Amino acid sequence: MSLLHRVLRDPLFQIGFTTLLLVILTSLAWRLYSPWTSKDMVGAPFQPPSIEHPLGTDDLGRDVMTLISEGVFITLFVGLASAILIATIGLLVGVTAAVFRGLADTILMRIVDFLLSIPSLVVALILVAILKPSIFNVILVIAIIGWPASARLVRAYTLSLIEAPYIEASRALGSSVTHIVVRHLIPNITPIILGSILIGTRAAILLESGLSFLGLGDLERVSLGTILFYARRSAALISGAYWLIVFPGLLIMLIILALTLITLAIERNLKVKE
Repeated sequence: MSLLHRVLRDPLFQIGFTTLLLVILTSLAWRLYSPWTSKDMVGAPFQPPSIEHPLGTDDLGRDVMTLISEGVFITLFVGLASAILIATIGLLVGVTAAVFRGLADTILMRIVDFLLSIPSLVVALILVAILKPSIFNVILVIAIIGWPASARLVRAYTLSLIEAPYIEASRALGSSVTHIVVRHLIPNITPIILGSILIGTRAAILLESGLSFLGLGDLERVSLGTILFYARRSAALISGAYWLIVFPGLLIMLIILALTLITLAIERNLKVKE
């Protein structure tokens, strides 16, 4: 049975994927059904959940379900885009360091060690404060923080592959470095990259939510973290508007849980394959 079939039949993957799919489909359905946008003031401030507004309204009278349905996609976009960028940079740096070794390996790994020695939240706060708050700058900041760990993982795995007999045979036949990397190394590193993307997506979502909650995200776009920021700024908890905090927080928790279960399923079946 192939790795893909084992993963698809894994209960952890099925639970995680179903949870994530339900979150996405529910958000998509509400966006298609709702006559309002995230900027429309459609009710009284802090109106509790009702038939018309299933998740209530915020301090400006905006429908919270509409805000969340938009925020889910922004949050997932930031997480996935950041993770892909992290994995891409990590792949390039890790493979380069492992293949060429020597001075290139030393310089790149010292840079990685330096960046990993700095608390990521501190770096994120400094960079976001310097750059103009926008969704793309947030993605860039998360990528800058996340790529060193990915690069180190890719380098370690690539070093274990370089000494493999088929790599030595390909090198003996006169294959170029590019051919060896593209033909032999990258296909074998792909499962590691996929795992890195999933782990990176989780970390990016948590970091983006944290930055947005502190008011350092793109406040012009509605993410789940931004909803929590506005809830904090409007003293929603003190006003008794629990729905402004509970529902966005619950969605973040469900998304992280779903991605964690999918990651565990892939890791468990990779170990079985090994």
